[in-house]
Order: sequence, then C-alpha cells, then structure tokens
Amino acid sequence: MSNQSLVFQSIVSHMVEGVIFIDQDDQIQVCNPAAERIRGVNAEKIMGKSIYNLHPPHTHTRIKNLIANLRSGELASSNRIIRVRDRYFDNSYSAIRDPEGEYLGTLLLSRDVTEVRRLSQENIDLKAAQTAPSSQDMICRSPAMQKALEIIDAVAPLDSTVLVTGESGVGKERAVEMIHRRSERRENPLVMVNCAALPENLIESELFGHAKGAFTGAVEKYRGKFAQAHGGTLFLDEIGEMPLAAQAKLLRAIQEKVVHPVGSSEEIRVDVRIVAATNQSLEEMVAERRFREDLYYRLNVITLELPPLRERREDVLPLAERFIQQYCEEMSKPIRCLSPQAAEVLLTHTYPGNVRQLKHALERAVALGTGEVIIPEDLPSDFVECDEKADGISYIPGKGLREANEGFEREYLLRALRHHDGKKTCTAKALGISRKSLWEKLQRHGLDVLGVT
Repeated sequence: MSNQSLVFQSIVSHMVEGVIFIDQDDQIQVCNPAAERIRGVNAEKIMGKSIYNLHPPHTHTRIKNLIANLRSGELASSNRIIRVRDRYFDNSYSAIRDPEGEYLGTLLLSRDVTEVRRLSQENIDLKAAQTAPSSQDMICRSPAMQKALEIIDAVAPLDSTVLVTGESGVGKERAVEMIHRRSERRENPLVMVNCAALPENLIESELFGHAKGAFTGAVEKYRGKFAQAHGGTLFLDEIGEMPLAAQAKLLRAIQEKVVHPVGSSEEIRVDVRIVAATNQSLEEMVAERRFREDLYYRLNVITLELPPLRERREDVLPLAERFIQQYCEEMSKPIRCLSPQAAEVLLTHTYPGNVRQLKHALERAVALGTGEVIIPEDLPSDFVECDEKADGISYIPGKGLREANEGFEREYLLRALRHHDGKKTCTAKALGISRKSLWEKLQRHGLDVLGVT
C-alpha cells in the first residue's frame, strides 16, 4: 500500500463523521469506525455487500431513486436528518466522479448534529417565550385592546415615561407588567407604589427612604421605592391621590434622578423608568389646582388609555375562559365551561367593575358551582338581575340616541337569536335582512363569539 493510501486510510479512520462509500454497483467499499458506531454495524460483515442491507425494506425505493439521481447527475448531493438511538445525524449523499465526469459511486457522510439541534431548539423556545402571550398578558381580541397592545409594544423598549389611564378594574397594573416584561429593564425590579395607600406623613420616607433614627419608629435604615427600583421600573399607581406637597418632591426626584433619604445628608442617584396610572382625569385636576401642572406634563409623555370592558365585548368570553381555567386549577376542580345562557349573561352585562368584576364573578362560579357547566345561577346575583331587568327601557343621562339605538339593536339581536335557537339563517329571515347583514351586525356588537350557527 502506498504512503498516500495509508494517509487516506488514516484520515478516514480517525474522522468523527461516519464515512461509507458505495461503488457503481451500490456495494459498500469503505466503512470507517465512526460509521460502525453510528449505524451499529460491523464493517467486516458488510464490506462488499449491498447498501440496502443497512436499510429496512420500506426505504429501498427512496434510496434507489436517490442513487439513480446522483448517478445521472440530476442531483449533485442530498441531505437528510435521521434519528438513531435518541441522537440526530445529518446524512449527506454525494456523487463521486472521476476527472472525466464518470460516476464512481456515492459517498455517505453521517455527522452528529444532536447538540446543534438542541441549541437551536432552545433558541426557538427562548424566542417563543419572549414573544408568545403568557398567562400574564392581556386578552386583546377587540380592536380597542389591539390598539392598546400596539402602544405597549411600541413604548416597552423605550425609557419614556408612560401614563396609563382607564376606569378602575380595566387592568392598568397588568398593562404596566407587560411594559416592564417587554423592556430592556426586565431583568431588574418592577416596584409598585400605591399612592392612595400611603399615609401623607410617610410618603417621602416610602419614596426616598430614611436614615436610622430619622423619626420615631425609624429603627433602621430604609431604602425607598426609588432606590429599590434602581435599574428597573417604578410604577406609581393612583398617582392622582398624591398630595400636592409630595408632588413637588416627586417631580424633583424624577427630573434630577436623585433622591435624599429623610434624616440623611446622603444623595442617592437612581436610574428608574417611571410609569404612572390613574382612573381620574388629571387634566381636570390640574384645572382645579388639585394636581401640579408641571408634574402632569412630566408624567404625560406617552398616554396609554385602556378601554372599559363594556367597550371590548369581544374580549369577555376569552377572559372568562382564562379565569375559569385559572380557578379550576387553583381549586383542584375539573375544568368547566360556560353554558350558552351564562355566556349571554356575561356578554350583556354592563361591568361597572370591569375586568376585576368579571374575574371575581368567575371565581365565585367555579367555587360554588356543582355541575359540569357554569350556568347563570352560578354567577353573582347582580349579573342575573341585570339580565332580567333588560326588558325595561329607561333614560340614562349622558347617553345619546345613537348609543341607545345601538344598545337596543344588540339586545334585540340577542333575543332573536335565542328565539331561533341560534340559527343565523332563520334569524336573518325573521328580521328581514340578509345573512351577511346579520353577520356584520353580530360582529359589530361582539356577538359573533356566542357560537351560534
């Protein structure tokens, strides 16, 4: 054997990739140790035998076609990932030709890609975890909430101050959590301050901290909320409840990014993103001199307005399903579903308490309900009573005729569907409109989620 042949044999023997070469007659002429380990064969026993001996019969046709395409030149090579005993290999098939282009045989290389595949899957899972909606994300089926989500996605990567507005119970805290989780500060704390719950004489201490012995009861040094949120997000909830005197000190801390603990000469530099929330009209409070104008404009850099639940009917049933699943898991009860009647009650309720009211209603229904489905009787009495009182028409100050007509049309559509057992064709005919017009009206009123036919 020539020195060149010995070098070639040594290279092939020490390759980590499995190497198999088959000649023009599809017979195995080379099989290195790596190929033996990968395929679980003994080279001595398969040398000179057909390549088809290594493969189960149902794969023979595919392999024959592949080799034929390599032989004819239609394919120069082909790759395929296979699994062997919980490991993954990239199998490549390449045509080998002499200098004149004559086909000499096919080279099979098997490269272990298990680790590469694992890292790739981890990367995919990580990206999915960062972008996919989690159980903490808000339900955003309605156009109003989709618009709010677009704003959240736009402002989350920034450091701009955000003012979240909306009625009590609409999910302002949830929105702030989403902003923080999707920001560059997500690895650092999100610190919440309920301004309405702070005693006026302790606001400065809570926000900026205090030194030991600064006042009666200050038995040890305390890091304020600004310092606790360093590098992260400081959420000032119910900001409209903060007294005017404290507002001036808050404004100074936000502008200078420096806090002075009570009873200390220490100056602490802080890096925090400010997100505030309110269910009041700060503009009106500014006009009434109950809120500082300069602080208002400092906070109102970007406004995120969350709509009340009554204006996002498309989100009611998806929210209900999430709450039902959550409470069934927490209470170790079998997962239950809403009856069509209970779904109608939920869809027609006015929700003065917004999402919080819906959540508490479903908690009660899961806790006290005994059947396989949640029925209207499982819901709080105010839900059922409101549904029963819907027959009466009363004037509501501040509600225009167009809005009243919309409400009447919605209720009339519900009752027509109920009368015709949810059959859209029969309902449309009875109402004297086309099925397409009925569908459009159901979509506009958020009734297309009822599951009627």
